[in-house]
Amino acid sequence: MTLDLFSRPLEAADQQTRAIRLRCIKAVFHTVTIREKAPPWVRARVHSSEAVFNLFGDLAQETKEHFVALHLDSKNRILCYDLVSVGSMTASIVHPREVYKSALLSTASGLVFLHNLCRAPHKLCNVKLPVM
Repeated sequence: MTLDLFSRPLEAADQQTRAIRLRCIKAVFHTVTIREKAPPWVRARVHSSEAVFNLFGDLAQETKEHFVALHLDSKNRILCYDLVSVGSMTASIVHPREVYKSALLSTASGLVFLHNLCRAPHKLCNVKLPVM
C-alpha cells in the first residue's frame, strides 16, 4: 500500500505521482549497554592527580598525542571518557567548543583533562612528565 504525506491510502490513479524523499533527524546521543569486562576506571573515584595517573598511565605508551576529557559527577566518579582529539606525533588540535559541549551534555560537575606528550620534543611546553 502506498501512503501520502498525511497517511491516507492513495487511489490507483494517484499512484502515478513522483516519489519524494524526506530526511529524518535522529538523536545524536543515546544510551548503549555493553556486556563485557569494564575497564578499571568505570567504578573509580578520582581524588588526586596520582589516582588519575594510576588509572590512565597507559596513555603514555601511545604513539600519537591524545587529548582526553574525563567528566566527573559530584562524587568524583567518572561519568564519561571523552577522547576529544587524536593528533599526530607532535600536535593535537583541540577547540574548547568540542570539550565543553560534551561536558554540558553529560551534565558533568567536574572535568579532568588528560594529554600525553608521546615522548617527542614538544614545541610549546617544557614539561618532562609523560602524561599531563
